[in-house]
Amino acid sequence: MLEPALYARQLTWVDAQRFVGQQILAIAPTAAGPVDVTLEVSSVVESPAAPGVHQFAICFEGPADSFLAQGTYQLRHAELGDFAVFMTPIARSPAGFAYEACFSHVV
Repeated sequence: MLEPALYARQLTWVDAQRFVGQQILAIAPTAAGPVDVTLEVSSVVESPAAPGVHQFAICFEGPADSFLAQGTYQLRHAELGDFAVFMTPIARSPAGFAYEACFSHVV
């Protein structure tokens, strides 16, 4: 179960841009206890949005031996600390799995 304090941290566009090419640890709950899965941020893309809304997506690459189903995961970044992100698997290749997390913020 994720700590309620993780939901209080809003990941911003400025934060997300700093992630490209970096590794982030995803903490996945399992029946045997939490498992750490290292993800690499492959891209951060801004999306067109309605006036007053800022939208962007973060794309992650993960290992082939650790699949993360769609859901909310605790992510840990060396500088920014812990935060909760809803991710969706979007592709699979021999190298691993690709995931996406989408964000919409009222500005």
